Amino acid sequence: MRLSDRWYGFILNLPGLVIVLLWVLFPTFLLVYTSFLRYDNIHPVIFNGLGNYTALFKHRLFWLSLRKVAQFCVGTTSLTLFGGMALALSMVKITKGAWIFRSLMILPWAVPAVVSGIIWKWMFNPDFGVVSDLLMKVGLLEKPLSIYGNFDLAMLGVIIADSWTRIPFMGIILLAALLSVPQELYEAAKVDGAATLHRFAFITLPLVKGPAMVGLLITTMFSFRTIDIIIPLTAGGPGRATYVFGYYIWDQIIKTLNFGMAAAAGMVLFFMTSLIAAAFVYVSRGET
Repeated sequence: MRLSDRWYGFILNLPGLVIVLLWVLFPTFLLVYTSFLRYDNIHPVIFNGLGNYTALFKHRLFWLSLRKVAQFCVGTTSLTLFGGMALALSMVKITKGAWIFRSLMILPWAVPAVVSGIIWKWMFNPDFGVVSDLLMKVGLLEKPLSIYGNFDLAMLGVIIADSWTRIPFMGIILLAALLSVPQELYEAAKVDGAATLHRFAFITLPLVKGPAMVGLLITTMFSFRTIDIIIPLTAGGPGRATYVFGYYIWDQIIKTLNFGMAAAAGMVLFFMTSLIAAAFVYVSRGET
């Protein structure tokens, strides 16, 4: 067999391909199989058909968690996009010592989500947190603000905390896209008298749309399954104000020990994230 033979490359890659397929397919098969079982650590494990799915769709907390994760996902994705764009635009003109600033900008991304949740819990603390202190010093608040007793502010707080870890990731993607835009286009637009806003709208945005869609896809999918930053920050409260879908699955596994229901909820999460990925791929086809 010669190197030019197309089957030679296939045979060389076959072991790795088999390992990757097993790595993905086995957990997926196990999840699907468990979702059809009555597996609640109380009764004997038996095949339950669609019983877990029927119970899931009748569960009030299931629909509540879907509404909450939709709010969280939209808020986090939007704030991450705008924050990442602002960060990238502020960094693109820096030439001297750029590596220092770019290293600093990705530091929040390196912080584990659980640690980030603990940090923001301290920062949002109404007694000694820096957020309330700063807002009072600039005159926006008269008394300390607590996100732990307000439904709307609790969701806003977890959105801000989660976006803080993802904005550097989006900023790096958009910065790389901005640096690849040919400067001749901006020079030609300036000669034609195009204002800064017009150059941004008709040159920058179209040329960074593809990378931005990739960043949005990753951010959306990660936001949809996020739970690790919410547990230390609000623990799903107050009054389930931040009870996202990942928290619902967590409760099924840890609190009720209903592994069949948790697997069925996991399958729902799998299909929803797949639909989101398919929608992003369809919209962004030909952009990257």
